[in-house]
Amino acid sequence: MRQRFTVIEGGAAAGGSVVAGSVAGASLADATERAPASPIGASVSWRVDLRRAAAVSEAEIAAWRALLVRARVADPVLSDPDHLLSVAQHQAGGRDLVFALAWATGQGPDQLAAVLPLAMPHTLWGQERIGLWQPHGTTLTPAIAPACFEPVRAAVADCLRRLRPRAVLALEPVAAPRPETAIAPLRAVPRRAGIPAHSLVGVRANPAQVERVSEPGLVRDAVEEFLLLDAEVSSAPIIGDPSEAALVRVVTRLFAQRRQATVALTRRDDAIVAATITLGHGAQAVLWRQVAGEGVPERFGRRA
Repeated sequence: MRQRFTVIEGGAAAGGSVVAGSVAGASLADATERAPASPIGASVSWRVDLRRAAAVSEAEIAAWRALLVRARVADPVLSDPDHLLSVAQHQAGGRDLVFALAWATGQGPDQLAAVLPLAMPHTLWGQERIGLWQPHGTTLTPAIAPACFEPVRAAVADCLRRLRPRAVLALEPVAAPRPETAIAPLRAVPRRAGIPAHSLVGVRANPAQVERVSEPGLVRDAVEEFLLLDAEVSSAPIIGDPSEAALVRVVTRLFAQRRQATVALTRRDDAIVAATITLGHGAQAVLWRQVAGEGVPERFGRRA
């Protein structure tokens, strides 16, 4: 079996050709060399494509999402390309980020077997170690199809060595997903004893109302309400960081297009006092951003 590598900068190559350019300062001509045979079955070969975040195609995104289902990743929402690619574009922090897409070929249509986000070291003073990139504040398991870890690691490592002869891929084995366990039914919680309504004198009820916005055409305005509240009550407002604000807007727009974004606005006396952004749906939903302004002075109160 022989391994083939295609390193592409700026878009997909037509007909398997290599697009001119460079990744992390290395020549692409070296990436087309043939690799030695692998111990995997002779009918299977591997192709590794290196992509910048902005160069991943719609077809590759669709294959990526199908891989997330097959690999049963622990965080399918945060590992979704709409989130991961957006973070890589808006919050790279000056790092050279590349996504390695490993394809199994030779048995019918090519099948995506792994997506590895990599942080490439500087070409001059960087170290030889190339490791997985993780968005700030998260620890995500890379998407690798079952039983493909070793061939994927070998294929990606060989590809990187053709770009940088001394490169070392730092990739640890992925823990097998735990079997699904039955979820215990929720128990009924007794209502707390309260003061009878007829005993309340001079106390005016002030209930909060929660509006959940998930309609794609309305999510954008709800996100702006979220950002305005955050700007009023947070010590480090999101809107004060252009990259973070752009990330929130882009990610919610992309997820809303698939009806997987919900913005919950909590109002009291017609003023928004709390807001949350949830990505995904069902049991896999993730509370992505939240802000509460219950203790905001009256001068900061906003009317919806």
